[in-house]
Amino acid sequence: MLIEIFPYQEHIRYNDAKAEKTILAKTAHTQTTLWCLKPAQKISPHVHAGDHVWVVLEGEGRFLSEARDGIHVKAGSILSAPAGLSHGIENTGSLGLVFISVSAG
Repeated sequence: MLIEIFPYQEHIRYNDAKAEKTILAKTAHTQTTLWCLKPAQKISPHVHAGDHVWVVLEGEGRFLSEARDGIHVKAGSILSAPAGLSHGIENTGSLGLVFISVSAG
C-alpha cells in the first residue's frame, strides 16, 4: 500500500451546471473527494450511512443541516457530520468554494 499526496490545486474543476466532484482516493474504509462549487451552487442536505469530515480549502459558504443550519464556513473550517446526520453546503461567496470530503463506511 502506498501513501498518496495530492496537490489539490491541480484537481480544481468547476462545472456551470452543478457542484463538481473529483474522487482523489478510495480505500476499503474511506473515500476522499475534492468538491468545487461556483458562487450560488450548493449541495443539498443529504444523509449517508458513514461519517463525513469536510475541510474547507478555499472560499466561503453556509453549512446546511437539519441539526445546525446556516453555519458560516470559510477556508480553514473543519466540519464533522456523523453517520445519519444531514449535511450540505452552499457557496455564498463571490469566488469558488473548494473543500475536501473524507467519508468513512
